[in-house]
Amino acid sequence: MRNLRWQAHWLLPNLIPDPYGTDREYEREHDRKENERIRVPLELELRVNMIWGVELYGPAEVEGLYSGLEKLGWKGVAAWNEKDSVLRWVRERRSFGAGAWLNVGWVLGKERRGNTLLVHNFATLPPGVESLMVRVYQITSSLTAMLVGFQLDESLAQRYATELNRDRTTYHRRSLRSRRSIQFIGPETQKREAIEVVRRDLRRMVGNWFGQHLPGFFSELNRPEKFPTMELLTSQSGPIFHEPEDSPRKGFPGWRWALTNVSPHETWTYKDSPGLQLSMDRFREEEEGLHILTALDIAAYPEEEMKHYGGKTMNAFLHVCHETLHGFLIHASTFEYLKEQSRDINVTRENLKKARSGRRSVKRSLHEISQFFDRTLGSPAIARELARKSKDAGWYRHDCPSFTAPGWGGGAKPRELIEEIRGSVNYLANRLTEEEVSIREHFEQVSAILSVRESIKAQRRMEWLTVLALVVAFASLMVALLPRDKLAQDLDAFWQVGVTAFWQVAGK
Repeated sequence: MRNLRWQAHWLLPNLIPDPYGTDREYEREHDRKENERIRVPLELELRVNMIWGVELYGPAEVEGLYSGLEKLGWKGVAAWNEKDSVLRWVRERRSFGAGAWLNVGWVLGKERRGNTLLVHNFATLPPGVESLMVRVYQITSSLTAMLVGFQLDESLAQRYATELNRDRTTYHRRSLRSRRSIQFIGPETQKREAIEVVRRDLRRMVGNWFGQHLPGFFSELNRPEKFPTMELLTSQSGPIFHEPEDSPRKGFPGWRWALTNVSPHETWTYKDSPGLQLSMDRFREEEEGLHILTALDIAAYPEEEMKHYGGKTMNAFLHVCHETLHGFLIHASTFEYLKEQSRDINVTRENLKKARSGRRSVKRSLHEISQFFDRTLGSPAIARELARKSKDAGWYRHDCPSFTAPGWGGGAKPRELIEEIRGSVNYLANRLTEEEVSIREHFEQVSAILSVRESIKAQRRMEWLTVLALVVAFASLMVALLPRDKLAQDLDAFWQVGVTAFWQVAGK
């Protein structure tokens, strides 16, 4: 009987009580303490004020960029005529192969057109977004990057704090691995999952906007929730990635763990100010895509650094972070681009093996090879250019200031983030160049072999058609040589014999 009750409890764990009993009072007290531990103090004013997205455009995707810019009609900062349009700037840079960047500046919603004098770029913005900060980069002669920062309004900026401060109660979830176990999902896990849902929603918002207005390489992957992004977390006082030194909860997971959960060895600190930190640790898995977490402690940021921007206002901090951090997302996105190209080679190799088996294998194999060449148009040149540029440390340092993390092991010197990005790009670009040369030669050989095989089949068909034509010609000759009366009599006799035989069989 108890076993049956357990099976019923396993099927409906939150409706049917545990037959072995549960201490409800202990569970309620545990939930209360856990909710309290993972709660953000209101005076910290935790916000996610901006999220950036970056899209890349190679030769195969550049038409999407041209079409989008033509519809948007954007111009550079302090530009007022058509000659200064972003579209014209991109065409010229790609034509002459010059590396450069263009500041487009602030972009407002279309409903605010005519209400501002200094802003002349407008677009349709997602719900909850106040404005955009836009820059265009010509990374190599064949690769263009569009960086867009989405400034979130207060309702979206408070999403993380809202989820962390919402009280939750433990619920039970049956384990799909075993019919003998049930998981207890407490407030700590629920808040962690809620944060991940909000983060995916924000990334999906960025990916969908690019897909609608400026589609490129990452948009074609059709994974908007894994779009290359970077978010800015801010608090009025205290670090965000780790507990303060004087924290009474040090050693126990708090709201910082639920929000970021980054390793100290993957926390990169701005050399000019420890109040600005960055981490990419949690998003190195292939299935997550590129996402960079940045954290700003407003109280710890130097006052003198903000004098030129009008003081410590949120718009000033957004501008400073945009200027300081943009290079990391741009260069990290090239690494993500190379990873996706390498993944495409591996997937195409597997698909070609499947296509070469079964019926119509030749047609399917040639179609797979043709699609691969269409998708990777220009990618070998981009990989070679990135491999060449990754040897130039100054090129990277020009775009990215010094962010350091502790070295591996005691006494090791601090690691530079930009050097790690540069080394990763160099390694993957060189490996991709070698792989692409190898697989293109292999595909060309396969294509040639398939073409020869198809030619042999066609020749065999022609041989059979020739034999058939000779038989038909011989039969025609025989018909022509036989007398007509004799032929008619033979056909009539054949018909009579056939009819007689049919009725005999039918009668039986």
